[in-house]
Amino acid sequence: MNHDLRTLADRAELNDLLLHMGRALDEHTFDDLNDVLTPDATGSTRNGSGTGRDILIAQIEAGNKDHTRLLHRFSSVLIKVDGDTATIRAYITALTGTAESLVPTSRRYGLMRDKAVRTPDGWRISELRVEPVFVVDEDTVGA
Repeated sequence: MNHDLRTLADRAELNDLLLHMGRALDEHTFDDLNDVLTPDATGSTRNGSGTGRDILIAQIEAGNKDHTRLLHRFSSVLIKVDGDTATIRAYITALTGTAESLVPTSRRYGLMRDKAVRTPDGWRISELRVEPVFVVDEDTVGA
């Protein structure tokens, strides 16, 4: 494992990409994902697969815009840098809910496997892959 200053700085910037993504989702500022994804990004989420940043942002927005309360958390983040490319593996927890209640209406857990590239504007995600692992809808708990 390489721990030189450049690699550590790259890993910090790549980790920040995840934080910016989570903030954009939670705060419904989906246009901010333009600063996270490459223009030609590909991806698959629970809302489908697509190619192109605009298509991916539309899919992400469609899956999140109707939830007043959102909370996305990334954990067990593993980042591997190889020159101007990188891979990011992380667990993602997503809670959704309504303004009327502090109790989530659903909990989703997934595994994120992303690829990133260094661009003139910094690191950007070029491939976004979210694999669902568990989904818990509050009305089905105990059913």
